Amino acid sequence: MRNKEQKLIEAYNAHADALFRYCVFKISDREKAQDLLQDTFIRAWQYIRKNGVIDNFKAFLYKVMTNLVIDEYRKRVPPDSLETLREEEGFDPSTDDTGRWFDTIDGVEAVKLLKNIPAPYGEAVFMRYVQELSLSEIALITGERENTIAVHIHRGLEKLKVLFHHEPQPS
Repeated sequence: MRNKEQKLIEAYNAHADALFRYCVFKISDREKAQDLLQDTFIRAWQYIRKNGVIDNFKAFLYKVMTNLVIDEYRKRVPPDSLETLREEEGFDPSTDDTGRWFDTIDGVEAVKLLKNIPAPYGEAVFMRYVQELSLSEIALITGERENTIAVHIHRGLEKLKVLFHHEPQPS
């Protein structure tokens, strides 16, 4: 039991700040994000105590957090207004050169603009470039295939480019 407790403490130290930022970004409420962060680790501990096996703590914690955020959205928004979005296949992430573009723009402004991008695209870009999750980790968290995540990232970056170029520039 001590080993399990130590692993959870290590996971907390390694991922709590990033999980908190992710949650604040998603729900725009710092106090609620703190509660959801606490709930994430409580659920992780409950799972571990029931002899649950966690191969990738980071992906597991993001999955738990994402589910809690979804539950929070459901409390706020009537269920009939939620849409399920599925994307077609076809984007090859190995040919994507938008990473170089993303590195050159003002990161703070880009993160602000991400809130104006539809959920699957903005989320994917946020997880990939702000949270620095791999495609496979994002796929584990969202339950989508890596190819779908790559399409979401590509489309999110395209939408971000459009928004970024339409923002008024300081004079």
